[in-house]
Amino acid sequence: MCFASFSASADESEAAAGQVEIHVETDATSDASETTPIVGWIELNGMLRESPVPFAWVAESDAGPSLQSLLDQIAAVRDGEEHKGLVLFLDQPELSLTQCTAIADALIELRATGKTVMTFAEAYDLRDYIIASAADMVLLQQKGSVELMGIAVEEMYLAGMLEKIGVKPDLLQVGKYKGADETLMRSEPSEAWDENFDALLDGLYEQSISRIAEGRGMTREEVESLMADSWTLTDQELLARRAVDQVVDRDLIEVTEVSFGEYFEWDTELGLYATTMDTSNPFAMFSVLFAEPTVQTDRPTLAVIHADGPIMSGDSSYGDGLFSEESIGSRTLVYALEDALYDENIMGVVLRLDSPGGSALASEVIWQAVRDVAAEKPVFAVVGSMAASGGYYIVSGADQIYVQPHSILGSIGVVGGKITLGGLYDWAGVSITRRSRGPGGDLFNSVEPFTTEQRVTVRKALQVVYDQFIDRVEIGRGDRLPDVSTVAEGRLFVGTTSIENGMADRLGGLDQALADLAEQIGLDEGEYDVVNLPGPMSLNEYLNSLFGVSSPAVAMDSDLPAFMGAAKQLLGPVAWRNISRSMQGMMLLQDEPVLMMMPTAIVVK
Repeated sequence: MCFASFSASADESEAAAGQVEIHVETDATSDASETTPIVGWIELNGMLRESPVPFAWVAESDAGPSLQSLLDQIAAVRDGEEHKGLVLFLDQPELSLTQCTAIADALIELRATGKTVMTFAEAYDLRDYIIASAADMVLLQQKGSVELMGIAVEEMYLAGMLEKIGVKPDLLQVGKYKGADETLMRSEPSEAWDENFDALLDGLYEQSISRIAEGRGMTREEVESLMADSWTLTDQELLARRAVDQVVDRDLIEVTEVSFGEYFEWDTELGLYATTMDTSNPFAMFSVLFAEPTVQTDRPTLAVIHADGPIMSGDSSYGDGLFSEESIGSRTLVYALEDALYDENIMGVVLRLDSPGGSALASEVIWQAVRDVAAEKPVFAVVGSMAASGGYYIVSGADQIYVQPHSILGSIGVVGGKITLGGLYDWAGVSITRRSRGPGGDLFNSVEPFTTEQRVTVRKALQVVYDQFIDRVEIGRGDRLPDVSTVAEGRLFVGTTSIENGMADRLGGLDQALADLAEQIGLDEGEYDVVNLPGPMSLNEYLNSLFGVSSPAVAMDSDLPAFMGAAKQLLGPVAWRNISRSMQGMMLLQDEPVLMMMPTAIVVK
């Protein structure tokens, strides 16, 4: 869980900061107390949420910080006249590359106001260092380390294992570079997938190197030389190589006094205040728990719709943090888009999406809803870590697409088929008697692969969906992407390249998209509200989803959660989130024969 320290006093901030000792001595008789400057302090560890808290009875402050709340804190320092600067303590955060880029961009905006930004850490890895490179000063704990390892990806190919247990995937795909069938059907990558994925990794690496070089005032060669040596260097050698600006004690006094003066106060709240439920009054408590949340607008408003996870038909889910993660349900998204369309006070919509793709049908249903809104009101899309396959299908319907440099876009292609278990049945001594009636009744039987005739039929169906995908992208992007074929066939691109080739429009995150949308509509700052759709789920709705009718879930053996927990611990929360999303998406083959899925989970090590 990601944690940011929020405390009102200097003593409390010292405790919340773990072992970091923050001491500020002030002279009570000094006139300086009337004009004492304020310095922001943020402690960052663990993961950051990407979406608002989905439950009405859970306060934002109780759910742990989100990326947006962190950016709001940085903005509070930027806009606060009394704030002189910010110290960001990077205490082993678990962040994606796109989150690091968004934080770094916010620090650059803060520095542009003339205020001082420092980062402090016991150890920096590549992702931490992308953030730190945006600061005025990179501070390292004495005897700390900087470990700037390059980007590495390990891909698993399961054909050999599946063959041993008698399982035979029978998948087809449309898109030369798609690669969606390779994990299950090959023991090594194809030449096309090698070409596609290597180009993507080149882009991710280039973005990382260029940001560090620009931020630290180094050449590319100097950055790569530092990466090769960093993990073998002492703190003083790191200082000599300009990897860090100062090696410091944990109290930071020697640095903060120079930059901020002898007398200043820490602000550890930065505009975020914890709210707690009154548990002493049971009637008040139950009133809060079972209240039906409503999203009301009474003046010009911009709506933000969050869509995270694989795309499925039905309702969105919010994950259990172990096996299942968030999912994008077409019904939930369509209702949210309709609410935005029919609310006269909502002047425009920002769709923030982070998805590897999923159901082809659900992607089309959501795309249609996006276009319905865009016909009446402007719709901007913001891509998080990725908008791949069905994810890009959806955002292509927006008027403008915003990306981060490390965002992954593309994978325009489809995959479909089935996984046959005939060999496994034989091994286990299971006999299957098949019965069917009518054409195609036995098409997706679990015992045998497709016949030659059946494969022709399946491929025709996939081609229809692929052609529809191309058509939807052409409609949405128009003249900005005159020849979709140059980016189709399953190709993958980083955010900066997607702007160059016409798949996206500009760099930026949610705040930038909201500001541009308001400007386009003609709304000045302070003249409009921002609401999140759909609104949070009430406790009553949540209980109904648990014990009533809900979206399909994966049945797990009682021993499986322990295994999943161990896997998550071993891989780390960010890696596990990406892997479990891909697993969820591929499991859709149980219910839908045609998918638009990113073929592999990308984990940056």
